Amino acid sequence: MTAAAALLAAAQDDPVLAYQLERAQHQACAALAALVDDATALLSQRLSGGAAVRPADGAMNVLALRSASRQRQTDAQRRREVVEAFVLGALINHDNPAWDPLDPATSRKPEDSTLGALLLAAGADEAR
Repeated sequence: MTAAAALLAAAQDDPVLAYQLERAQHQACAALAALVDDATALLSQRLSGGAAVRPADGAMNVLALRSASRQRQTDAQRRREVVEAFVLGALINHDNPAWDPLDPATSRKPEDSTLGALLLAAGADEAR
């Protein structure tokens, strides 16, 4: 059992520790969300360059606008997913010198990291 798993197990029997753990989970989730938001916004700025979407003939119509809007939403969702994966990987592997972001085999399991275990426990609590 990892130290993080032992802490989570101990929190089940100790209301004060459970409260402190829940507070830490909320802080970690909020900090992670802010970090991902900032990194996603930065990536979006760097990739977009302010280019407007225009059809080949230059005319804009409702269908072209709707299609462009859907494409931007899809692109934004993909960017966010990539940023989340990279940020979580970097945080979980911050002290893993063998980690290669392009090779999942070099990554730690999230539950082997204190932060990963904390976030997994927060996600499990929300799922209930």
